[in-house]
Amino acid sequence: MEKRTIAQAVVEVLHAAKQPLSSADITQAILDQKLYAFSAKDPKSIVRGAIDRRCEGLNRKDSIEPKYFAKTSEGKYRLKDN
Repeated sequence: MEKRTIAQAVVEVLHAAKQPLSSADITQAILDQKLYAFSAKDPKSIVRGAIDRRCEGLNRKDSIEPKYFAKTSEGKYRLKDN
């Protein structure tokens, strides 16, 4: 398994999907494709947190730059427009 961060795994999943996905769908794709090895009991919450920290428009005190993701009005995530 190639060493990558959760955010990098999410980018790979969203790039391949070419459509917005829920955090549950993103997590399942990461697990199915073995893009990241989770040690947590609830990987979906870990993925959602990693996405939200790099999601534009969400004002979290633990935000990280650069922003990779955007949240749709349906609550799904997509890659941020460049």
